Amino acid sequence: MKSSVPFRAAVAAVVLLAAVALAIDGCGKDEETETTRTLRIYVSQPLKGDRGGEDMLRAVEIANEDEGGRIGPARIEIVGMNDSDESGNWVASLVRRNARRAAADDSAVAYIGDFDSGATEVAMPILNRAGMLQVSSSATAVKLTKPLPELGEQIRPTGIRTFGRVVPNDNVQAAALALFMDQESVNEVFVVDDGDTYGEGLRFRFEKVARHTGIEITGGATVTRSIQIGDVAKRVIGSGADALLFAGSNLDLARDLFETVHREDNFIKLFGGDGLSLSSFLGSLGDTGLDTYITAPQLPAGNYARSGESFLRGFQERYGRPAEPMAVFAYEAGHVVIDSIRKGTRGDIATEPIDALRQNTRNAFFDTSERASPLGSYSIDTNGDTTLTFYGAYRVEDGQLVLGRTIDVPPSLLREDE
Repeated sequence: MKSSVPFRAAVAAVVLLAAVALAIDGCGKDEETETTRTLRIYVSQPLKGDRGGEDMLRAVEIANEDEGGRIGPARIEIVGMNDSDESGNWVASLVRRNARRAAADDSAVAYIGDFDSGATEVAMPILNRAGMLQVSSSATAVKLTKPLPELGEQIRPTGIRTFGRVVPNDNVQAAALALFMDQESVNEVFVVDDGDTYGEGLRFRFEKVARHTGIEITGGATVTRSIQIGDVAKRVIGSGADALLFAGSNLDLARDLFETVHREDNFIKLFGGDGLSLSSFLGSLGDTGLDTYITAPQLPAGNYARSGESFLRGFQERYGRPAEPMAVFAYEAGHVVIDSIRKGTRGDIATEPIDALRQNTRNAFFDTSERASPLGSYSIDTNGDTTLTFYGAYRVEDGQLVLGRTIDVPPSLLREDE
């Protein structure tokens, strides 16, 4: 009889282990069957050339991994799409194709993109008609969120806001440029744009705000072809300006103009906005980079909230190199979009109609308030803009951005009636 006690205990232990094993196996099967729906977030970026689009897509994918890749029974799928030619320049037909693909997909809830302001403007009316939230992590042109009446009808045909961004707009950047120039003892500047949505808008706003920092505009020009570079360079030098601002994102035109001006007069300081902050451009400047200054919303590691720092470290470990500077904004775009889907869900996410999901996701994004994010705390204002107002002021050294200071733009320089 005494020997039967350990025997019964052993049997009980075996039964218990078997039950646990069945329970674990059952949990795995339940998790598999839990996924009753796939919801898609489309990401449109320049995946060709050297514009950093691949890192932007990877950042969104990492954000989705962080969020568990699902919301309840719904699996979240990130779909990357290319919007550029082999040189990395956006192509309108590719942008339209991407936006139409997302709009027509009855599993698509949101769209992250595009990289450039001009491309974003092309995609906006297509996504607006579909009622789909569109969030950009890099398009800074002011008119995308604060359009004139006639443009508003073109990019918001339904009259409903569907576009927002997590990057500070060019009202902030123009003011940061003016403050940066003032700190670098610039008195007179010649301004050139590349005829694109981003460049035209940045030039317009900079010329408005420059006078508040005592900077005189000595002239301006629009350059859309390389054949114009020589003539414009002569105008820059002949104007007596001590600085040149290239407001645009056409890297080839910017490089040619900077090199030509620098070769003829290396006392002229060369300034650009975040459209020129890509490592591929900076590394190609050579000696011209010694006199080049850049403003950009991204900051070096060590300047972000804990989750932002964790992302930058994790990216370095995974890919063996630092992320392109704007990738941290794409990382936050991924997080806030997924969070908006989660917060916007009103019923059962497995069965909620896609039109309702899109509307509720959109509303949740525009309700974003005092969000603790990798970028710091921010809200989304009534226009769809972030309330973040910082820009980094950089010098270029050995093909790299070297932070001189962080400029937090005061409200007095953000008045749009100026």
